[in-house]
Amino acid sequence: MEAETTRKKFLVVMSTGADEPRKAFTPFYYAAAAASMDFDTTMFFLAESPSLLRPGVAETIRTTDEGEPLTKVIDLGRRNGVKFLCCSVSAKVIWNLGDQDLPEGMEFAGAATLLEMAADPSVAVLYF
Repeated sequence: MEAETTRKKFLVVMSTGADEPRKAFTPFYYAAAAASMDFDTTMFFLAESPSLLRPGVAETIRTTDEGEPLTKVIDLGRRNGVKFLCCSVSAKVIWNLGDQDLPEGMEFAGAATLLEMAADPSVAVLYF
């Protein structure tokens, strides 16, 4: 009998963009929480979500007029050790983002990277 695989990693896949600010915060909070619990945690941005990474956008996204900016929860994830990957096709083709446009600590990755990570039995995938 094959040994049961313990999940030790989280992959948070995000497709929500700047046009849905109230939905934008949740994936970052979940990723930051997983990382703070010592899970190897990666966020992968695709479809609409690279719009949040455009220069100056995260500073303007809030859940309420008085709420904290999205940059605050992005920084929380960064401090907790979340790795950030952005779909290169979504970012470059749809949102015209170049290497210099990604926030500090974020990098481009392709479909094969996402598929390999999601296929790993030690990874729990959350999709937002």
